[in-house]
Amino acid sequence: MAILALGSVLSAFAQNNKDWEPTGVWPFINQQFRTATVYTGIFRRSKTVVPCNIHVGNQTLWYSQNDTLMEAIPGSVVRVEFPNGDSYMPVGSEEHFGRIVREDSIDGKIARVICVKTVNQKALDQKYLDYLNKTKNILQGATFNVSDIASADAGIVMEEQPLPLTNEFYFQVRGEIFPATTKQILNRINPARKQEYRNFTRSAEIISTNESSMLKVWEEFFLK
Repeated sequence: MAILALGSVLSAFAQNNKDWEPTGVWPFINQQFRTATVYTGIFRRSKTVVPCNIHVGNQTLWYSQNDTLMEAIPGSVVRVEFPNGDSYMPVGSEEHFGRIVREDSIDGKIARVICVKTVNQKALDQKYLDYLNKTKNILQGATFNVSDIASADAGIVMEEQPLPLTNEFYFQVRGEIFPATTKQILNRINPARKQEYRNFTRSAEIISTNESSMLKVWEEFFLK
């Protein structure tokens, strides 16, 4: 179900709001485009200062050029630094943009914890299904009135509602970036600590989509 359409909002920037959540008509990490430093090129790196934002639907960088929003060419951007301190970099086979949660040094090389915020498609599909079923049940009822229908959607335009999001974490160790899943972590920690890791994730109630949980794993099994 394709709902991540920008519509007419492309012609105007949204206003800033600390409680902002991406919606179907404005599916971006930030409510407004912010001037950021964008680094491109792997062997010959260059930087550009431009208003930009991260699209949570297709995980690409968008930027403003002559009051028009443009999508950056996939694979061309290596890092984005916003003025509030948030930095993003592409990770994974599809090069989704993830926020750098933490930077450390392991064996003299930069090590990172990276969080990619993506649309939870399963939750989104269920949200639409629940809405459609609720409306359908009222219309198929033996009796109904206008107030019943009004209460079903309460004036809601689904595309304007906050998108259900989820976190995917990646670790960067010794130049390699990999998903922070149990399988991938067990393949990279000291073999003698594998059972310790299993016990730790159970006792500490580690949740793979929770930032504080993944930082605990990082500190315990990669920094120690």
